[in-house]
Amino acid sequence: MGKDASVMDRPIIYAGAVPFDTDLLRLGRYAKEGLGRFAEMLLGGQTIMAAGLACQVSDSNLSVTIGRGTIMAPDALDAARIGGISAGLDADHSVTQALFYNDMDQTLTVPLTGVDVTLYAVCRVQDDTLDVLPFYNAEKPDQTMAGPDNRGKALPTRRTGRIGFVAGTSAPSASGAIVVPLYVLSVPAGVDTLSAIVPRKSAVFLPSLPDLATMSFAQQISQPQALCVASQILTIPDWARQVELRVIGGGGGGASSNALTPESGSFSGGGGGAGGDCWGIYAIDPAKNAALSVTVGPGGSTGQRGGPSFVTYNGTPFLTSDGGGPGYFATSQMAMGGDGGGTGGGTLWNQTGGAGGDGQNGSVVFAGNGANGPWGGGGKAGYLLGANATRHGAGGGGAYSTRVDGQTAAGGRGYQGLVIYRFLH
Repeated sequence: MGKDASVMDRPIIYAGAVPFDTDLLRLGRYAKEGLGRFAEMLLGGQTIMAAGLACQVSDSNLSVTIGRGTIMAPDALDAARIGGISAGLDADHSVTQALFYNDMDQTLTVPLTGVDVTLYAVCRVQDDTLDVLPFYNAEKPDQTMAGPDNRGKALPTRRTGRIGFVAGTSAPSASGAIVVPLYVLSVPAGVDTLSAIVPRKSAVFLPSLPDLATMSFAQQISQPQALCVASQILTIPDWARQVELRVIGGGGGGASSNALTPESGSFSGGGGGAGGDCWGIYAIDPAKNAALSVTVGPGGSTGQRGGPSFVTYNGTPFLTSDGGGPGYFATSQMAMGGDGGGTGGGTLWNQTGGAGGDGQNGSVVFAGNGANGPWGGGGKAGYLLGANATRHGAGGGGAYSTRVDGQTAAGGRGYQGLVIYRFLH
């Protein structure tokens, strides 16, 4: 096609005009590019996609059979000239999406055991279907020639994209072909059959357009939110390109009391602060790193700060929420509520946690309640025992009074943090 033709062109043929071989050759090239450009619009210009090509392992030897199927991959319209030497069409190296197919079962032997063996598709354009064609004989118009020189020479009558298969531990060298990994087989050492092996599909087996329209696939690419209540490693699905994260730090512990009356000293402890709360959406690439490291901060014990919660990818934190501060006595008769935990890295919000309630200032006594987390749950100030927090990120309540001066009435414990996540396409 080249500079003087485009995907929307169609040849014009007139009744009675002498036909040229290029009339039909151009029709084929236009059709190939039209389908290729349409595929680019739907799936992208550099997409490699496989359909069918089912892999069946043998239960009697070290062989596999790959069934019928198709591969789409970017390739030249015509890497070589097509048609006759004196006419035909020149090569066109414009790249578009092209189709390659396998129309029969092909069996190949796995060459090694004790290793991971990859099954590769080798996609190649070839001219085939040789035939001796009748040619016009200018010297004897009432007779035809067998081949262009009347010597019975067979010529290829089809240009096609075909798929062959190779098994190995590395990609084969195949000049002029497109090599596509299809399956990986983990073959134990010394086995003589593949009966217990399940082939693992590569990323080229993308969902088809009907699959994309189904509710099940929509659920795969936009999962419901899930909770991490303990530190862990999350595996990123192959299809995910983003992750939505909300991270809440642990709540601080409430302060203890050790005085019988406000006048005698540390009578009413302050409440623990709430953990920070941040939220964002972040880009990920499972081909480079398929794991997220999640740390969930614990709630602070009596008089202790809550732990930070954060999510790390490729060694760098995406977002962090600090734990809430503990209730404490600034002086012997001044009980302060814990400060709320700070945050960093959120792309949708960064919210500092709420502060715990003060316990007392001299002889004036306040309710040293723990700060509520995002879902409430702050521990109440309590006589002889501060209440523990009951919801993620909330602070524990301060204790007030004691049975005897100098004895300790413990403040309540803060509640642990939380990480909420979901993977997105």
